[in-house]
Amino acid sequence: MDNTLQGLIAARLQKLEDQLAIYQVINGYGYAVDGLNAAAVGECYVDDGIYAVGDIGEIRGRETIEAITRDPGHFAYVGAGCAHMSTVPHVIIEGDKAVATCHTMVPMHGENGFFIGRLSASRIQLDRQTDGSWKIVHRQNYMLNGDPAASQLLGRLKEGPAAA
Repeated sequence: MDNTLQGLIAARLQKLEDQLAIYQVINGYGYAVDGLNAAAVGECYVDDGIYAVGDIGEIRGRETIEAITRDPGHFAYVGAGCAHMSTVPHVIIEGDKAVATCHTMVPMHGENGFFIGRLSASRIQLDRQTDGSWKIVHRQNYMLNGDPAASQLLGRLKEGPAAA
């Protein structure tokens, strides 16, 4: 096999591996936060990462984001039955930076069974780390409750990381 073909195959394989790693980070967050695993939640974010939720505000820093798992309100959600879920994201990778766009939701258990407690549009910026892994730098969520910011965020689907 010539070097050009080997290079093309290696580049395509790297892109697939990166995309899969990004899926793991985005979906792993939900399992970790519902499992009350602060360390695993923190591993999804860079040290100075930001989790911005349109109707709640910004949570800044890995340790503060980890603390979600110790919040009494979060304990109540988990205790009553909930699941933080993400759809398969649309990912654009540019070098060591990536952006993923997806829907996120929190199905919850209530008196009459399960219902969707929260449904959001999400844009997640990630950076490749020195060990090759990917971590979230900034996650922006807007509720899909008629807020125009949510549809505008989803409309940025094809904008790469440079459009932060």
